Amino acid sequence: MMGIRMIQQKAAALVALAVLLAFGLATPVAAATTQILEKVPYHPMSGASNKIKKECSLDTKVPEIFAAAVPDVKLVGKLRGAQRLELTIRDVHAPGGGMFSGPKWVRIDGTLKRGGKVIGSFRANRNTVTGKGTCGMLNRCVSAIADDVAAWIAKPTKDARLGNAK
Repeated sequence: MMGIRMIQQKAAALVALAVLLAFGLATPVAAATTQILEKVPYHPMSGASNKIKKECSLDTKVPEIFAAAVPDVKLVGKLRGAQRLELTIRDVHAPGGGMFSGPKWVRIDGTLKRGGKVIGSFRANRNTVTGKGTCGMLNRCVSAIADDVAAWIAKPTKDARLGNAK
């Protein structure tokens, strides 16, 4: 008798969850693969010089690093999926000369959308004074941001400040 009762309770819970999901009142934590563009745009005022853009290729390195660090990410040419993380390289400070020319930093802004609805957004900054060359230092910043986003995406919030942006 107890077994049938537990089955009925679980079935009722599943029906309730289905109703909440249908009306957008609940969202599953890991609903689907998160899509990221395979080439992330620079903001027009990012400060990234043409030399940095060409040599460091952050527009393609950012999505690669994110795909390695953030669970269940798929790189795509065009965002079409139900869940997407729209990224913009917002600020790059990278004077040439590696660690001899001082700290480097990267700021990335992101918006997580599910079914066209904004689920969360963030501003993430990271800086470093160590690394192999200027591009290596920037990649180090992006890797730290990707780790921050991997933690955030499990429980996304709007207007989050990650890394040094806190």
